[in-house]
Amino acid sequence: MRLFIATPVNFPLYGAVRQNLSKYIDGKWVEGWNLHLTHKFIGEDEPEKYKVKLKEKASPTRQKFKIKGIGTFGNKVLYLKAKMGDEINKEINEKFSLTNDKPFIPHITLCRIKNIKDKKFWDELKKYENIEFEVPLEVYLYKSTLTKKGPVYEKIYKYE
Repeated sequence: MRLFIATPVNFPLYGAVRQNLSKYIDGKWVEGWNLHLTHKFIGEDEPEKYKVKLKEKASPTRQKFKIKGIGTFGNKVLYLKAKMGDEINKEINEKFSLTNDKPFIPHITLCRIKNIKDKKFWDELKKYENIEFEVPLEVYLYKSTLTKKGPVYEKIYKYE
């Protein structure tokens, strides 16, 4: 089973941002109900190994994190910037003996950009640099099923 650990994100302005920026870029937009912050991509494994309690210090219960701004990874990915500590990510790596092959950059992918049709995109992007809201830190183990229409994510365990 293809697995990852993530926090679901509800972005109230997503439809408006998507509609506006789609005029300037071509790409694969994430479906609104699939928006999430990935703490760790696991890959193919058995879910039972990951159904455990997190330590009290890193327990996500009643915590929140901030979304503050929008950005891009080069010309390839449009994302929301997340501001949060890395306690949960450190614990996930330690508890499940996962390697930390890339530095953790907390973000929520909005669109995988294929083409920037109009350079006005960069000016339009600036309109959203002050987006700010809070998201409850609910951490789940997800199953990811790849389909021709894109990935389908299913929450299979909630970390308390």
